Amino acid sequence: MEIYRRLAAGNPSAYEPDLARSLSNLGSRLSDVERRAEALTPTEQAVEIRRRLAADSPAAYEPGLARSLSNLGIWLSDVGRGAEALTPTEQAVEIRRRLAADSPAAYEPDLATSLAVMATLTAMEGDPSEALRLTAEAAELYHRRIATTPTLLPELHAVLELQALVLDELGRREDAETVRRWLGENPLPPDSHN
Repeated sequence: MEIYRRLAAGNPSAYEPDLARSLSNLGSRLSDVERRAEALTPTEQAVEIRRRLAADSPAAYEPGLARSLSNLGIWLSDVGRGAEALTPTEQAVEIRRRLAADSPAAYEPDLATSLAVMATLTAMEGDPSEALRLTAEAAELYHRRIATTPTLLPELHAVLELQALVLDELGRREDAETVRRWLGENPLPPDSHN
């Protein structure tokens, strides 16, 4: 990391992409070992660098920026900063929506993931109606991709479980039961429970 920092200080255009990738990887590794509070700093630094890079070359750097923003939102939420987590998550959704419009097969699953995270945050912040809208959009995207990417089934299940909870919160018990019935009729394969 320190080597990339020194290299990027001397030649930003050549080494900032590598520095951003290293910072993002460090944040991910820290999160993997349950050190999410520590993961925030390198992830915020990666976002800052990738935002600058994406301003000059969106096609090359927006996917990485969206990934860093999405991670930042998740980790802010994990450390109890849910209201702050909405901003980077909304930015990730905005970027991924644009990317998915140009290349649906490549980016719709990432968009669905960001929408599901945003739905969770929105529900936690007390807006179940918006959370329901977001879960519906995420579920639609996952449904669309399941035939070609069956490994997305656990993500579809997770977003539908959230949708059922939101429906319960809105007093729509019958709709929630319909979602749960679908989940029961379409179980996850045994090897998908990691």
